[in-house]
Formats: sequence, structure tokens, C-alpha cells
Amino acid sequence: MEVNFVTVQTKIFAARKIITMYPEQPFATAVAVKDGRILAVGDLNDVTYWVKQSPFTPYEVDTAFQKKVLMPGLIDPHTHVDLQGFIYGGHFVAQIPWPRPEGGFYPVYPSKADVLKRLKELDRELPPGQVLYGVAYDENKAGGFLHIDELDAVSTTRPIIVSNVVFHRFWVNSFLLQKAGIGGENIPPSIEKDPDGKLNGTLIETKGLFSVISAIIGLFNDPEKKTSSILPLFVAGGNTTVCDAILGMVSMRGSIKSYHSLLAKPENKLRVVGLPWWRAGIAEAGSLEKFIEMYKEDKAGSTDKFRIGAVKLYIDGSIISRTTPLGWPGYWDSTPEGHMQENPEEIKSFIIRLHEAGISTITHTNTAAAFQFVLDAVKEAQNRCYRPDMRHRADHCYTITEAQLRLAKELGVAVSFFSTQIYYYGDAHLKIQGPNRAHQITPTATAKRLGVSWTFHNDPPGTPQLPWVGAWTAVHRRTMESGTVLGPEQRVTVEDALRAMTIEAAYQLHLNQEIGSIEFGKKADFCVLETDPLEIDPIELKDIPVWGTVFGGEINPVKGGK
Repeated sequence: MEVNFVTVQTKIFAARKIITMYPEQPFATAVAVKDGRILAVGDLNDVTYWVKQSPFTPYEVDTAFQKKVLMPGLIDPHTHVDLQGFIYGGHFVAQIPWPRPEGGFYPVYPSKADVLKRLKELDRELPPGQVLYGVAYDENKAGGFLHIDELDAVSTTRPIIVSNVVFHRFWVNSFLLQKAGIGGENIPPSIEKDPDGKLNGTLIETKGLFSVISAIIGLFNDPEKKTSSILPLFVAGGNTTVCDAILGMVSMRGSIKSYHSLLAKPENKLRVVGLPWWRAGIAEAGSLEKFIEMYKEDKAGSTDKFRIGAVKLYIDGSIISRTTPLGWPGYWDSTPEGHMQENPEEIKSFIIRLHEAGISTITHTNTAAAFQFVLDAVKEAQNRCYRPDMRHRADHCYTITEAQLRLAKELGVAVSFFSTQIYYYGDAHLKIQGPNRAHQITPTATAKRLGVSWTFHNDPPGTPQLPWVGAWTAVHRRTMESGTVLGPEQRVTVEDALRAMTIEAAYQLHLNQEIGSIEFGKKADFCVLETDPLEIDPIELKDIPVWGTVFGGEINPVKGGK
């Protein structure tokens, strides 16, 4: 008997509810998909009727989601993909729960004593001579910085390095410093000393990390394998597009090649926008002008799943790691004032030149002082060479002011807030910054009121890749330990949070014509939820169950799910 197999041209997904994030048609119950794009959205009967009248048959109705809720695939506008692979290649010594790619969470080590005990266990377990790399240590929650003497007590025969939770401080033992050739006359300024002049094992920012990289180079082996291992974290959160905020920390061309290889595999259902790291890019190219040429060449080679985005720049450091200047009257806990990690005037000149070349920028700015340099740079750049719709952006933006946001609105500068720090580290911000500054960090409601484009992000290793915690924090602004509401007037609605995770993030990445809402012609990228974020009690938002994603029309359940 001959069997005729008919290829389905169109698949109609039926759902309990579809939150489109498209104001002209905010809700639906069915979406038709053809060639990975959205063909029709509406009521199931209506969509089915019109598909039947089209040349895009045969079709089928998929009822797998008839009891679930669809919304646009989530977009993280600032995360770290290959860096997460690097972090997850280490050993968690964290004070908060970090998700495992295979499901569940890693153990928590509440105090410094617990961490040191765990490091000693790892020293016994690991092969002799192998680097012991501890990750996600939070000196604020654990009860203090680590010290070289404490790590020497763990081992004097293997290299030990521990990165803090936001990757702005690192601690190492004497053996690692000796292996890296640090000591005597060779002590870089990014390596700290105690008041008596003795090295204390603290490395400041990535400059400190790179000063000892020769002793830990093995940690950077197999980057593609490590990156591949953490991709399930994005599906678990409902992400279909993410922005890797440091593309090419070691090698820009190497990272681009790795991403093209990784994402060419059909099982990896994720879109990545890579932000070339200016420092490494200029070093690799040989000059800023050659970097601009290299950038344009690489951008022209972008694919559907991997794009080259804005150039990533950096000005100040980290407030909770106490590496940035906080401004008058200084740190509330008497910590000595930090300093700008890069020359702000030089970064300003880079923004202006990149703008002239038609290249957008995204700049790390924790503080109002750093944000002002971005605003001044964009203002001067636009005066010199007016370019509409550049969408330059500043990221993190804890202490920025209403006056600065008004100027940002005039200049078309967007902001992406690190809102999850309020939940995980808000109590630390109160101690470090004092009450008034802490209550005004990440002023989301002010940005909304003024019409500034704003989003929020996770920024692991700063906080775990849990986007719904970010949404919950933007809505509630409660701290983890004390439950304090930091800046109640800066809370936003659930609808605002959903918009920030979808269409607004797409806008900031210059992708709002392709993704960010469920509307005709866009890519069929969906987040699949077990319940409706607009109907549940908002206090439950951070724990909303995610079934998985649909990526370009292909179903992609959470690892271990159904």
C-alpha cells in the first residue's frame, strides 16, 4: 500500500492565552507559524479560517499549549554567555542559590568559614596541581573579604583563585602569585597590598585577573564545550535571545568563530547578540581605526542566530565590590573611595569616534559620575555628527538622577538597570551607600515617567540567570534578607516588567522589527508559561513556572521537562 506523506506548511499553536506585547492586539488564543515566522495571530477559529483560505496549506493545529500561556520569547539585554560557561566550570562557593543547568540549585555556603571548609574539601578531591577555582563568593553576605593567609591555609601546593559574585574582585593564594611571577619589583597596581606592604591576595577588576592569567590559563580551555553546557539555563528562564555583554574578552575573532560554530548546531535554539569588548578588540586589531574596520567586517558576517551588536565600553567599577568612586560623601561604611577603572575622557573620545562611524555603544556605568560622561559624549557626538536612532545605552545605572534621565531622553540614550541587585544585595547597598542613595538606586519608575527607554538584566556572574527574579524585583523592590522595600515609589507594574523583558529589550538591541512581540511577520520566538503572569498574585512572579520556549516555530522544552 502506498502512503503519501504531506508536508505541513503552517502550524497553528493554540493556547489558553497569548500575551502578544503588541498594543494593537494585546491578547489572542492562537498563533499560526510558517517558515519560522508568525503568519497570523488571533482567535483559534478565526486564525484557522484564514489559514484555510490561504495558499499556505496543509496546516495542523498543535494543542500542546492549549492549557498554557504564550508570550514573546524573553530577551536579556545584558548577560554573559561564554563567561557563564567559564564560571560554571569552577566550583560554587556562593551565599545565594545558583541554578544548575540540569535543574535544581547548587548548595549554599552562608559564611566565610563555610567557604574555607568547602575549599579544603575541594583541595582533597582535586588532582594534585590542578587549579582550584571557587566562584560567586559574596564578601558582603559571607562576612568579609578573603585573604591570602586564609587561602594559603587551604593549600600552598596548588593555585587557588576565588572570584567574587560580580567578578570585580578576586582572591588568590601565594602559590598562584608565585606561578604568575608576581612579587618583588613586579607588582601591578591592580594587585592589593596590606598596610604593611605585604601582598594580601586581592586582585582588582579584570586587570588584576589578567595580571595572573598565565598561572590559570588552563581554566580557559574548551570554551565552546563550557558555553554549550550552560545554554539550558536560558531555556529554563524562557529566553530566546540574549546579549553577551563582553564578546572577546580574550580574543574577539576567536569568540566570534566559537559562537558561529556553537549556534550553527540546530539543537542550540538561542539567538545571541555579541557586544565586542573594545579593549580586547582594539588590542587585537592594532588601533581604534582598524578595530572599526574589523567590527564592520564581522558585523557583515552576522547570521540569524548570531549578531554583532553595539561596542561595549567600561568606565567605573562596582559599588558592592567597593571598586568604584561613589562620590560625596563617600562610602557609608567608611570604605576608602574607589577610582574609575578606565580613563573617562578616553572612553568619551571612543564613544564620539564610534558614533561618527555609525556604531552604537553600550557603556558600563554604575554611578551618576560615569553616566554623565556617557551623556556628555553622546551630546558632543550628536553636535559633531547628527545621527538619529543610534540608541546608545548605559548599563547598570544605580545612582543616576532624574536630571540625567531627562537629558538621556533628549539625547535618545537608553538605560538598562541591574534591578536584581536590589533583591540580592539591596541590604548591602543600604550599609554601603546609606539610606537615601540606596532607596533611589535603579530609578525605573522615573525612567518610565520621563519616557526613557529602560530595561533590566541579570548580568551573571553578578546575579544568577533567573529573569523572573529580575521582573519580580522591578515590581516589588524587596531585599532578600530584611525584606526592605528600597524606593517604593520606583516600583513598576507587571505589564511594565513584561515589556522590559520583550519589546523594549528588542528595541534597545535594534531588533524590534524582528522579535519582542507576537505579531505578523516577526520570528516565532515564544516563552511558554504554565500560568499567566498578569493574573497571578504579583508576589509569585519570581517563581512562575516556565515550560520552555518555541524558537523559530520549533518547540524547545526545559531540560528534563515534557
